[in-house]
Amino acid sequence: MAAATPEFWAYATRVAHIAAGIAILTGVQARLAAIRLTAMFASFTSLVHVPMLLADPSNHWICNENAVNLALIGAAWVVADSLARPRR
Repeated sequence: MAAATPEFWAYATRVAHIAAGIAILTGVQARLAAIRLTAMFASFTSLVHVPMLLADPSNHWICNENAVNLALIGAAWVVADSLARPRR
């Protein structure tokens, strides 16, 4: 079985981002979409950013990308948490 190409992963994550955004905006399975978005961002840290940082620890752009990713994880987590609360 052939390994997935980087182009495949680019399209797959693009579709996942768009689907999560639509779900959150429309309210259809919004909390589930926000949780999965948080998990996807968290997986980027271990699958992409940490290996890049280990390969080139002096590259400040990689540190910046990891910081932005951590901020996105936090934001998605806040959205997921806010959707869990009952509305008054």
